[in-house]
Amino acid sequence: MYQFKRPRYNELAETLKLLIAFREEFSSIYPEADIAKVAITMEEHFNDGFICNAYFNNKIIGSVGAMPSEWWFSNDKFLAETWFYVLPKHRNFKVARGLLKKTKEYSKNKKLTLQLPVSSGSDSPALYERLGFKHMGNIWRYE
Repeated sequence: MYQFKRPRYNELAETLKLLIAFREEFSSIYPEADIAKVAITMEEHFNDGFICNAYFNNKIIGSVGAMPSEWWFSNDKFLAETWFYVLPKHRNFKVARGLLKKTKEYSKNKKLTLQLPVSSGSDSPALYERLGFKHMGNIWRYE
């Protein structure tokens, strides 16, 4: 059974392990992770932004994090995705939809446009289109 929820503070260590797995999977394109920096970033997201984890049978299988940000050319804000990762054996539409649904709800409640950069090269445009996002260069935008 899948669950999608904001982690409690004491569950952030599980999220940290998952995000280190993300970096390991994509070690050929990302630099080595600074665990202290990852922990600080997660705490900032926990306190001032958004984190939602996906669980299967009460074990973490995915996570998305985002922060309000400003355009470089405007004072208008948007919700910028920082990470979006699901363990390989759990990558399916239901998990992606669950995490993105919670992210969309958060952005709507905060009255922010949601921006998702496509960075790994393995993202599926059909997924974002199916969930109502509009393609904008290498960014998927949801209003």
